Amino acid sequence: MNTISRQLVFAASLLFGLGSMAAVSADVIRVGPRDDWFAILAGDSLKPGDELVFHAGVYSDARRLVLRHRGESGNPIVIRAAEGQRVLFRRPDAKQNSMNLEGCRHLVLSGLEITGGAAGIRIGPDASGTPSSDLVLQDLHIHHIGGVAVTCNHEGTVYRRITLRRNHIHHTAGHGEAFYLGANEGKGVFSDSLIEYNYIHDLDGPTVSQGDGIEIKQGSFGNRIVGNVIHGTKYPGITVYGTTGQPRNVIEDNLIWDTGDHGIQAAADAILRNNFIANAKGCGIYSRAHQGAIPDNLRIESNYVVASGNPPLRLIGGGSAGKGIEILGNTLMGPADGLAVRVERLNALTAKANRGQGAVDGSSAIAASWTSVSHATPDLPRLEQNPAWNLLKRSECVARFTVPIK
Repeated sequence: MNTISRQLVFAASLLFGLGSMAAVSADVIRVGPRDDWFAILAGDSLKPGDELVFHAGVYSDARRLVLRHRGESGNPIVIRAAEGQRVLFRRPDAKQNSMNLEGCRHLVLSGLEITGGAAGIRIGPDASGTPSSDLVLQDLHIHHIGGVAVTCNHEGTVYRRITLRRNHIHHTAGHGEAFYLGANEGKGVFSDSLIEYNYIHDLDGPTVSQGDGIEIKQGSFGNRIVGNVIHGTKYPGITVYGTTGQPRNVIEDNLIWDTGDHGIQAAADAILRNNFIANAKGCGIYSRAHQGAIPDNLRIESNYVVASGNPPLRLIGGGSAGKGIEILGNTLMGPADGLAVRVERLNALTAKANRGQGAVDGSSAIAASWTSVSHATPDLPRLEQNPAWNLLKRSECVARFTVPIK
């Protein structure tokens, strides 16, 4: 495609109080690799409701690419790949990030493939300090990059209502996280957001120094991490800290295996529900004090963990009672001659209807709720929206979590 094409779309909206109809127009702009696509992305011509559609090809430019687009609530700006077409953004070096989003609002990025660059997508405020919010990043394929895939970690910024959905992320480098959300010590906050149905793997290469799958930093709150498939990470599959008194983070229906550290590490203020974890090099679920967050206000419920070395569940408290920790209805399969649970220095813990293989150490409450079993078969969530099933066989995943009868 050599010429940018525009299609004008009209929508009618009722102006309440005036009783009249006003015509609102939006453009569908179609571009190809030989068009001046960079000027459109980096410029300010897109208005609320516009769609920028990229057609198949490779899009590469050595300049620093910054997007500052602002749609409106219910009328976002959409930047997407044409249906069924491979649109590859390939940065020629790692001197800059592949994309920078600065002060963007009500923006959707969809269907693009991104490779190269220091990071995949760096999200932050604009020069005036206006934060990015109300973003949707979906159906992206981010891989073989020089750092983190997606970052929201600018200090002094509060990120709100970010959706990260159905993305396929692998082969990062440097710090190497798929999603790095919030800043250390609560200096940047990521809140009220949704991370769902992403497929994340191979974050453990030789140049990766950390490589969490999803990391949500101290002070970030009210987020939902749901239905992600994560394996081959160097650090935990999912890491959360505390919320400093704000609403808890929810971690639910995730499949995690073959991590170089723990499966899920949660310091405080979180609900962990119906997650499936296998073959973590550390513990399956692990909680300890981290960046000022002391294990407390945790609900660990209906999770299924298979471990061959370290305990499926380990909790190391900080001595304060607080709101306490609930351990409810979990299946924790450790070695038959090892530990299923290890608890240290916790003053407020309640437990009910847990089961598994291995001994319980350090908690009379969990021991009293414990039923020993020698085999288990998982009831994995379907997660039909997750792109993992384009590459994985569900039967093989079930086998990873099955402890057979011996």
